[in-house]
Order: sequence, then structure tokens, then C-alpha cells
Amino acid sequence: MSGAQHGWFAAYLPHHGRVEFDQARVPGQLAQGSLLLEFTLTRGETGPLELFDLTAPGAGADRLALTLDREGLIRLEIRRGAAFHALSIDASADCAEGGPMRLSWRWDCIAGESLLTLEALERGTLRQRAAPAPVALARADLETLAEGRAPARIGPRVEWLAVGAHLHPAGPAACFAPSTPLLTPTGWRPAGNLRAGDLVETVDAGAQPVLWSGRIALPALGHLRPVRLCAPSFGASRDLWVLPQHRIALSGPTVDYLFGEDEVLVEARHLVDGCTALQPDRPNVLGWQGVLLEGHHLLIADGCRLESLNAGRLARQPALAATTALADLAALGALPEHRSPVRRVLEGFETRSLAAARSRSRSPVAA
Repeated sequence: MSGAQHGWFAAYLPHHGRVEFDQARVPGQLAQGSLLLEFTLTRGETGPLELFDLTAPGAGADRLALTLDREGLIRLEIRRGAAFHALSIDASADCAEGGPMRLSWRWDCIAGESLLTLEALERGTLRQRAAPAPVALARADLETLAEGRAPARIGPRVEWLAVGAHLHPAGPAACFAPSTPLLTPTGWRPAGNLRAGDLVETVDAGAQPVLWSGRIALPALGHLRPVRLCAPSFGASRDLWVLPQHRIALSGPTVDYLFGEDEVLVEARHLVDGCTALQPDRPNVLGWQGVLLEGHHLLIADGCRLESLNAGRLARQPALAATTALADLAALGALPEHRSPVRRVLEGFETRSLAAARSRSRSPVAA
């Protein structure tokens, strides 16, 4: 699960301060880079709300700020000397619904593009806005932001933020640890060793060719903290590591009794019970593997049934698809459309009912 050679170099956690990641080869001026943060909005909330502000002392001083205004716009403002850059994204619909949000911003002075992407984590919606002519940022300013020290101010709603010297892709891509053993027609293979064109076994459709297999590095913070599915409750012989939003297929008498289904899909985060599924809190950067097939299918990982990467209807949004890790596939017109999941996906209240039933019975639920 190593995140070696990733671009993330520091993060900020409230009540903890700076978290050090990879400092190798980070230049003094970043012509390209990324910032990722999570925050939570209350339902119906309106601004103004400060997410972060780094303004040097003095009139007309350099500034880097991200705020939510009264109209529901998340505004990014950068001022460095005579250079100025601003970008905003409409978050009014997300303000109305509230809940946890993840915002990423990446700037590329070489390509001349600045990109804001807002994800509502409970609803899985993505909003994106681009602008030309970004401004290069100083590494020292980003480190000050990661330290949360004056003159930087981090808003109380921010749960964490991370800064990197790379272009972080938007949208779906990552699923499980690269070491995850997946069943293929020739036996077990680590997910990280699969390449496009390789065959992988599925529960519902037999052997299927891999369209895309790739790796993404993510800070193990907040809603990106990994879930450890413990053997033998899930994998037969080894623990499996997945992202919290990745879905696991569950079956058994309890599932049949509660939902009238032979098998359902549950997000891994809803399985965390402190016993059979854990969620360690160790800030670092981890590498995650994604495996995309033509359809949405169930992969077999050491006996546990995990979903393949669900691209949803990303193919219908070419501008968004071009900013994801699946950009090359989208450019070829080969990005599939997954209109519906391979199994019924449980809602939050349903997963809570299932968790309560499992806790009461302590009977095994097949996965």
C-alpha cells in the first residue's frame, strides 16, 4: 500500500498541526500542484464561511484564500505581487443539502489551467470549474498553510487539508490496495500487477478483460482513511484494505431476511465495527489500485467479493472525464457507461439496520 513517489508533501490536521509526507524534489516555486481538503456544511447553511486564508501583513500583500460566500459560491483568490488569479464554483445546491464535502484544487501554469472540483461525499456528486492563467505558488506559503500557523488561518469546518507538487486527478479511480489478490483464469494475481487486456474472473459474468488498471496516491485522512477488512470474516486467509466508499458484496440469511435479496452492496465504511472491520487512524499517504471492466462486476479477492471500479455515467461528461485518471480511455471513446450497479446498493439507514442485526446475532455474514 506504499504511496512512494507520490506528490503529497505535507498536510494539516486540527489539534495536531502539520503532518510530514514526502519532501523529496519539491521545488521552491510550484508551477504545478494540488491542494485537497475536507469540510462539513450544516443543512441549509449560507456563508460567509472561511475555509482558509493566508494573507501576508501589509496593504496589498500576497494572499491565498478559499471562502464560501453568501450566494453559495466557493471562491479561490490568489494574489502574488502584480499577479492575480480567482476561481469560483457554485456550491449552493450542496449548501442546501449539507454534509461532508471534499474539495480539490490543482493548478498547472505550464498548461495554463486552474481547476476546482467539489465532491459531496454522501451523495457522490461532482461539480467542477476551470479557469485560465493560474499563478505559481511558493512552497514556503503552502508549508505555512500546512502548519496552520500565523499568518495562515484555517477555518473551523476544515477537517484536514493536504498539499502536493503534482496534478491530482479528479473523480473515480481508486479502489483497493495494490497487493489485493484477485482471481484470474490463471490463478491469483495482485491487483497492482494487472494490465489492460488481462483477464480477471467475476462472480456474475465469468472472465472479463481489464479495460484500465491504475494507481492513485491519496492522503489517509478523514473520509480517505483506509478500512481493514479482517480475515476470515471477509478474506479467507488475509486482511484486505479498501477505501471507505468502496463497496463489498454481502449475503446470508440476515441479508435475505432484511432486504429480500440474495446479495447486496455495502460501502466498507459502514462495516467498521472495531472487530471484523477496522479503520486505523495513522496519517500517511497510501497507493490505491483501480480495476475497470466494460461492465460493473464483482471481483473475487481471496474469497471476498469486491466491486470493480464503477465509472457511472462519467462518459457523458467528457470535460470532467478529461481531468480524471481515466482521461486517456475517455479520449479514445472507450470509457464505458455503468448505468446501474451489479447489485442493489444499501442506503445508509439500511446499512445501520444490517449492522445492528449482525451485532445482535454475531453470526457470520458471507462476503
